[in-house]
Amino acid sequence: MYFSDLQKFINHLDATGALKRVKDQVDPYLEVAEIVNRVCKESDNNRALLFEDVKGTTIPLIVNAFGSTHRTASALGVECIETLANKLKLDLDKSAEKESGKALLDLIQAKGNLEKINEAHLQSYLQCGKGLHDLPVLHSWPQDGGRYITLGQVFTQDPDSKIQNCGIYRLQVVDEQTALIRFHPGSGGGDHLQAWHADGVAMPIAIVLGGPPTLTWCAGLSLPSGVTETAFISYLTGHSIDLARCRNSDILVPANAEIVIEGMLSPDDVSDEGPFGNHTGYYTEVSPAPVIKIQSVYRKESAVYPCTVVGPPPMENVYLAEANERILLALLQHDLSWVVDVHLPLEGIYHRAAIVSIDEHGETATEINQLLRQSKLLKNSRLIILLDRDCDLHDFREVYWRVINADCWERNEVLAGRMIDARKSTKRNRIII
Repeated sequence: MYFSDLQKFINHLDATGALKRVKDQVDPYLEVAEIVNRVCKESDNNRALLFEDVKGTTIPLIVNAFGSTHRTASALGVECIETLANKLKLDLDKSAEKESGKALLDLIQAKGNLEKINEAHLQSYLQCGKGLHDLPVLHSWPQDGGRYITLGQVFTQDPDSKIQNCGIYRLQVVDEQTALIRFHPGSGGGDHLQAWHADGVAMPIAIVLGGPPTLTWCAGLSLPSGVTETAFISYLTGHSIDLARCRNSDILVPANAEIVIEGMLSPDDVSDEGPFGNHTGYYTEVSPAPVIKIQSVYRKESAVYPCTVVGPPPMENVYLAEANERILLALLQHDLSWVVDVHLPLEGIYHRAAIVSIDEHGETATEINQLLRQSKLLKNSRLIILLDRDCDLHDFREVYWRVINADCWERNEVLAGRMIDARKSTKRNRIII
């Protein structure tokens, strides 16, 4: 079942018993996050939470909507993520293009333009008189630098081509008309910001809360160059996404968003952002971040504010990362046919460690490492463990047994990078530190 907006997905969660409605008033300062953290850690009672009465706002709050493997699959309109992963792999296998990015772009273009533009839709939305202060933004951890928007889909455009990017970046609320944004190095949004500021021009930005759950998930993907998130989701699900033009810029956003925030980022306008309680169990350090001057905040009359609480796993984001792994594996295998499977342990979230099973071939460990790190899936992995194709990557005890019992460690080659090669051949067992 495909969900064209967040509230349709919430209704589905409610109907299937996967949602808990909290009618008592809760405080967005620490209290909500504490409740969410406890629920995420409970295997028997891990449900999505809809807080209907949040102190200081009239807008209800949904959290942990993606907080299980099954709920994430449901959000993407399938019973199992492998359904979409297999579709992508089969389509890529039919392509004559050897490079996955070009092959994926061809697949999307062959489907035609699945995006539809509804120019007038957002004009009926209500203006938030107190700007960001109308929203139930959470302060999740005691030492956080402030309140953070954690599940906003950030839309930006290239100043020349007008190609859009949609990414998930954390935003720290400073006041009702000011926020700070943390772009990841090399991200699509960060590249757009550099391009606008290189010309000495302020960059328009739109932050969307809600819309199709598939797009919320896809905003966390690292897609090949030229592939937009909206086009990829339209191809993958077979459903078009209705888009609408923002009120203050030409940026196109989901026409059925719950809330839209528009702003501008001027060159050299930065301020200290952080600390932020991260999934590592540590706070990120305070560092300069671009300032967003908010132009307008507008919403559906019945808007629901979606968010997530970031913290030590298991939390909601590990299941989003799990879906990323299965989908992006198809692209990796198209480029490197000797990759059998990949497992990114949930404790590492998106980019800490990867366990990879491969077929035997002629490359050295160094060459394998370089090839794997060229992929969108593994480029930021701090640790890569190589195993034979017969190893169950999800059986941690077997993985540990193979790694720790690798023969002849005194003869192991020490290389630059971080990869453990624990395949059967003792000549090829290596630990890289």
